[in-house]
Amino acid sequence: MEVIFDLGEQKHVYVEIRSRKGQDFQIRSASWELLRDGKTETGGSCVIIDHVLDIFLYPQQAGIYILRVTYEIANEVLVENIIIKVYKWRTL
Repeated sequence: MEVIFDLGEQKHVYVEIRSRKGQDFQIRSASWELLRDGKTETGGSCVIIDHVLDIFLYPQQAGIYILRVTYEIANEVLVENIIIKVYKWRTL
């Protein structure tokens, strides 16, 4: 997954979690970190809406980030890494 931002944008990123086995599950907790060059720029808790994680982002610099989402289901801790590209300006 990849999400594109223009520098200065503030928006929600939604991550839908699905069971590969089709089983019912509950997300117990979820958090996120926004990493640039391996360093954390910001982070926080996700809003959990059933099986969707809601993350409100506002990257501070142009460049490529990794949005690292960590969540708990039952006794497992799972991680999703999402590429975030922030452009200073884009041409059409």
